[in-house]
Amino acid sequence: MNVIYARLRSISTVLLLLFIGHITLAQAAQLPFRQVLQVANISADNLKKDCPRLVQLLAKPELTTAELNQWVKSTPKEWAAFIEIPAVKKLNIAWATLGIETETKVEFTHSMYLWYTKSEVSEDKKNKLFSHFPLPNLKNDLNKEYDVYDQKIASWQRLYPEEYERFLNTPELTALNPYYNGYYKLPYIPKFIGQDITDTKPVKQKTGNDEMDEYTYQMKLRNWYFVFKPQEFEKLYGKDYKFPAEFDQKAYREYIIKMVNDTKKGVYPNTQNPH
Repeated sequence: MNVIYARLRSISTVLLLLFIGHITLAQAAQLPFRQVLQVANISADNLKKDCPRLVQLLAKPELTTAELNQWVKSTPKEWAAFIEIPAVKKLNIAWATLGIETETKVEFTHSMYLWYTKSEVSEDKKNKLFSHFPLPNLKNDLNKEYDVYDQKIASWQRLYPEEYERFLNTPELTALNPYYNGYYKLPYIPKFIGQDITDTKPVKQKTGNDEMDEYTYQMKLRNWYFVFKPQEFEKLYGKDYKFPAEFDQKAYREYIIKMVNDTKKGVYPNTQNPH
């Protein structure tokens, strides 16, 4: 059946191209993709600017459909540019009939992801400025992934506020923000401050919401290190956080340690204190 199907598809392709371009039978014996170029009257010179990789492939005498499919997959911008060429677009070809495997692109509509992708920030710059910025798993059901990704973004904004601030002020991103009018400084005390902790290192809970469990654990863990092991905190997380000058770190640590100790003794909260 597969052999029969392949032959029928080949015949239908030849008939299609004969119909739309009135090409000869000798031309129809060529690779179907080359036939499209002939029908559309497109030369390699026409493709040099937007499809340089395709030009390299077309220089190969024994170009295969498999190689073309690899080109479509590995250079989506070239493929998008090629199918938008007016002479190609006019043919209105069902590419599957020529053996070209294309995927229907379903856009993931989360605003932060769209902002990031449309800015075209390089991967190298992303890794330098906001390496923990989360990317969605586009292989998942996109409706379900949206909610998961929303939690990931919220966690990232709170766990890595310095990265978030750099994100908001990256030129490629600010160029797409019509309301940007100068460096935006986040007005914050790190969100882990005040997280409920004891003198025992936190462990991750399992409530069934993996994203929220990880976020809660990381917030408590940072507060625990900040209070009980400030030097280790600085080594692990120091680059990710800045504190307002008016925030008294020493007084905060002393207050939390006293509260934890009083709780262990059973004298916190002090119900005799009217304040």
